[in-house]
Parts: sequence; C-alpha cells; structure tokens
Amino acid sequence: MLLCSVHAAPASAAQDPCAAIRQLCEAAGFVQGAAQSGNGLQRDCMQPILQATPQPRRASRPLPSVDPLLVAACKSGASQGASADAASPKLPFSTLTYVPGSTHKINQLIGDVDKQTRQPTLSRTESRYQLLGTDLGYSFEHEGTIYFLFGDTVGARDAALDSMATAHGQLDPEQGVRLDFLMQSPGLYLTVQPPGISMGAFEVPTAGISVNHQMNVVVDTKHSQDWQTDRSVLTRVSLPITPAGFRPLRTISQRPEGKFLKMSMHVHAGPLQGLPDSGPYVLIWGTGQYRHSDAYLSIVPAAQFETGRDALYFAGLDRNGAPRWDPNESAATPVIANGTMGDVSVIWMEELKIWLMTFDSRAPAQAGILFSSSATPWGPWSTPQLLFNAQRDGALGKFIHDPGIQPSDGLAGPVIGKGQRNPGEVHGGNYAPYMVESWTKIRRLSPNNSELDLYYVLSTWNPYVVVLMTSRLRIAASED
Repeated sequence: MLLCSVHAAPASAAQDPCAAIRQLCEAAGFVQGAAQSGNGLQRDCMQPILQATPQPRRASRPLPSVDPLLVAACKSGASQGASADAASPKLPFSTLTYVPGSTHKINQLIGDVDKQTRQPTLSRTESRYQLLGTDLGYSFEHEGTIYFLFGDTVGARDAALDSMATAHGQLDPEQGVRLDFLMQSPGLYLTVQPPGISMGAFEVPTAGISVNHQMNVVVDTKHSQDWQTDRSVLTRVSLPITPAGFRPLRTISQRPEGKFLKMSMHVHAGPLQGLPDSGPYVLIWGTGQYRHSDAYLSIVPAAQFETGRDALYFAGLDRNGAPRWDPNESAATPVIANGTMGDVSVIWMEELKIWLMTFDSRAPAQAGILFSSSATPWGPWSTPQLLFNAQRDGALGKFIHDPGIQPSDGLAGPVIGKGQRNPGEVHGGNYAPYMVESWTKIRRLSPNNSELDLYYVLSTWNPYVVVLMTSRLRIAASED
C-alpha cells in the first residue's frame, strides 16, 4: 500500500512533503522494488515512517531522521507550511488492494477448442482463419475499434509471422470475448510485414497507439539470441490494413543500451504537473533486455510522435521531488526496479485519476504477474502486488501444461519452435499480461465499498494460446 501519495499530487516541487520523505529514504539507500533484499523504498522506509510502525524484521538499513511535521503534512495531504488550496488541488487517488482468490480465466481466445473446458472457443481461429496458436496480444483502440497485436503465429503461414485481431462494440468481457482476425484473403489470417523490416522469430509487434487519428504500431526487429541487437521501430499503419501497409518511420530504441524494446504507450491529452509543458504527450513505459529489465519512462510531444523530435526520458527526481527530464536515453532512470521485467502494460483509470501497471516478473524477484499503481506516470509506484501465480491460482494442469502431472493433463499443444518435436515435455508459462483499458471498470458493492475489475490477456506458452483473465482490487479512497 503506497501511503505517501494517497491524497495529493505535487502542487510544486518545493512544497510536496511526501516527495521530501521519499528523497530522504532514497538518500538513506532505500530502493524502489527492493523489498526482498530488505531495503525496499516503500515497505522498509516510507511505510514505517508514515504509519509510525517498526520496520519489517529483514529491513537491512535504519530509517532516516524525518521531521514529524513533515510526516503529518504528507499524511494530511497539505503542503508543508501551507494549506491545500486551488493552487494545489487534491486528487481522488485511492489505494488498491488485491482481493485474494479473485483471479480467474474467463475464456481462451485462440484455437477452436478451449483446452480446459473442451468446449468450442468463441473465436474459432483455426476453422475461421487457419490459425492454431499465437502469443502476446497488446491491445489499443483506434476509431472505436480495439485492435490486438499478436506474436509469432502457428498456422497456415510461416510460424515466424505475426497476426492482428479486433474486438468490436461495448463488450461485456465477463461473458467471454470473440476475436475477429484481420484476413489477408478469405479464411486466412493477415500477417504483419513492414517493408524492409525483418519479422522473423521473436520479431513481433510490441505496441500500438492511435495519435491524431493515425494508427501507429511498434515492432521489435533485428533479434539476436542474447537480445543485444534488437531494436524497436515505429511504423505508420494505413487503412484498410494490408501485410505491407506498415510504413517504417524511425527507430525508437536499440540494444545493447536501449531501454524501450517492449513498451506500453498512452496519449495524455491534458496538462499534467511535472511535464515540461501542457502537452499533449505520448507517454511510453518500456523495458530493455527482455526479462532482465526494470521499467523506464519516456515522453514525446504528440505532434512530434512520428519523428521523435523533442523526446525526453525520466531521469529521476530532483532534490525537491520533481521529475527531471533528459534528452538522452542513456540517462533514463527506472520508475520500477525489478530486474526481471519483460512485458509491461500501463493504462489510465480516469474515474480514480490513477495509472495502473501490470508486468510479468520472475526469480530472483517475485514470480508471477504483478500489479502496481501511481498518481503520476513516474511514480512513486505502489509496492507491487501479485495478481497471478500459476501455482497459487491453480492454473497448472488446468489451462497451463505441466509435464510433471501424471496421467497427462491433456493440455499440450500447439507449441512453437523446437518444442514441436515433443509438445508434452514443454512446460507452460505465463507472461504478457496486457490490460484492456476500455474494459476496466469499477464495481460498486455498496455506497462505501467498491472494487476495480481488471481484464487482461495472458500468454501460456504451452498450449501456445492467449487467454482472457480478470482480477479484482479493493478500492480504499483517500480520506480528507
């Protein structure tokens, strides 16, 4: 639970007492996302200070000395030495707590038969499009239609090629979702093939966005096994979409130094305190080396998105707690330190005025699908909570294949790559938890009791399909 930002966003850098406490914790050696090592910024420093409770037993550093008046000011939401007035409006930032046992699979989106229920899927991708399996599923909305970007696809085409699908109308995801794949010809799924861009194995569409009524898709290309040559390329997409209708525009980031290979993008139309001007901006949260990364933040003026001119990178906080922006990607500082992140998804919840993030995580960090939230794009982000773990949530042997189960769980296949020789020996996984922003909603249980319903896709590797998942978070509104 992140208490330092529950009540108010900074009115100005010099006035924010919560940012000052964060700065003191960071100066004492506490680090965002390092709770497992005993020096976590939130759990081991800020929470004990604000809650006046002892540090967790495994805390490895002593608390810094903090003026009690500063603590009181942060907890009350008022600026130090001033009242919260029109110049520093309070935001309805709420803490979100995972509801135990709420995570469950809604339906399988790929294939003809749901591997768990043995019933026909709604999408029936094999009989309708000759598409047997795929992964990923980053979603974005363009002109009222939700588009989904999928990775290396098993079917009638070369397995290294990728695919796209749509979902139309105001859907109730609780009833299950049917995807309609874009077709290259009747009954055959369309593939993503930007001219002059390699789209082989592990070279996939990684993000999409609608900016100024123009669709743009980012692809990860130039892949190498050690992820040291990969680069992300922005393309402009022409409608109606054809395989070659993705015009390459610019390189966004490139390894080995690049920190924006996988990403999540969002247009923020209005002014946002902490940004260089009133915008609008395209916000980009990214990760670098796949599954060995932290999360970073970049901003680009929406008017310059296709050229990348005036792009800036979050470079940490200044001594007053205000974000610093640098034109050099090398200066980018993590907004969440995890070290194992691969796929990241960020959406905006307008009703709560809060950013939501999901990402996949693995050892030595906490294993599973994690969730965090923040009142600002750069944080501080709340201590990550576990949304999904294959063992905890009973997915192994039900919709994720486990070779150790005897007799066989019957879930193996389709698979991709070398595993095709013996699908039963390929262990399933869980990754790419991409939220669908327009489906996220608040469930009001009573006047003082509400929950947030998250809907996100999840890839399971074996079977090589994508499933629709949901998790709930209890909303605890800030108290004035």
